[in-house]
Amino acid sequence: MLHSFPLVRSVLLLAATSAALCAQSPQYQVVPVAFTANDAVSYEWIAGASRPLRQQTLVGQSHLQALIGSEITAIELRRTAVDEIYLGGTLSLTVTLSTSPNTPLTCDNRWDGNIGNDAVSVFSGQLTLPTSPAVTTGPLSPVAWTPNNTLLITFQRPFPYSGGTLCVDVIGTPVAGQNANWWMADAEFEDIKGTAVQIGTGCGMYGGPQGEWSHVSKRSLVPGARARFWAYGIPNGFAIAAFGQASPVPIPLSSFGIAAPGCNCHLLPNAVLATMVVPYIPEVHPLLVNQATAEVLIALPADPSWFGLQLTTQWFDLMQLATSNAYTWTVASAIPTLDMALNEGHPAEATGNVTVHLAHVMRFEYQTP
Repeated sequence: MLHSFPLVRSVLLLAATSAALCAQSPQYQVVPVAFTANDAVSYEWIAGASRPLRQQTLVGQSHLQALIGSEITAIELRRTAVDEIYLGGTLSLTVTLSTSPNTPLTCDNRWDGNIGNDAVSVFSGQLTLPTSPAVTTGPLSPVAWTPNNTLLITFQRPFPYSGGTLCVDVIGTPVAGQNANWWMADAEFEDIKGTAVQIGTGCGMYGGPQGEWSHVSKRSLVPGARARFWAYGIPNGFAIAAFGQASPVPIPLSSFGIAAPGCNCHLLPNAVLATMVVPYIPEVHPLLVNQATAEVLIALPADPSWFGLQLTTQWFDLMQLATSNAYTWTVASAIPTLDMALNEGHPAEATGNVTVHLAHVMRFEYQTP
């Protein structure tokens, strides 16, 4: 019996060591899980592969149940399945993770609006995109998570995930002379959108021969998302975005005592429901120095009662005394179920462009402490 104690101690030590090794073994979760092996239906840029780009991806908790209470240690992006060789390159990335105050459907177009108080800078440095062989078996084919098919971002500091919407904030810049000009990552796409029908033409300095200087994003016209309306105009000027019922015939501005030949109102004056004064924010791109954008985002409740809602929007430029083309738009009759969102734009701008129907397929590496 006296000789049994060293044996017992050895068994206990072996058990403890095995448990520790198991706890440290990395585990993987692909989001969305349906594309663990198979290619998704779309593709998306990788930030910094060919141009400066900021991408914030909001991932709903529904995708991350297995990660709650664990530490995220890496993220991988996989190439999309096309019969094309992707030439590699080098890019510079900074990656920050946090628990967002928003859900994917309420993703903010302001970068700061999506970042949580627990933000952790998990990576900063250069990475290499591999030269990746063509996928000759066709779109939607299985694509392995192998080094020649993926960009692996191994964190310099892990992120503890305790639940909620995960915000993956990536800022990428290209390395001169080492661009990967066409290296497209796999992405999921949910085909839900509203409709928009243009009414008339605009007047003034913008919009080209057709006077199309106002727009609406059909993909944003879904319950639960922020409907996006924008117009182009004079930098640092102001415009009025008006919402209401379409007029059956154009109404000349001269009817209101405004001397603006060729400019028409496409809304019924007694059926305007809301107006907003919006500034034109100058573009940061050097080729667009004389252009600015005014934008309005309207939160559409994720409720079936909003299915098929229809309104008309027109812009009035206060600097030029000009009117835009108008759009009669209709909200989609379905609520997105992707539970992911992408906010994407130039890193130097304060806002990006939100899509609640498109997001990268990601593989998360995690460990249980």
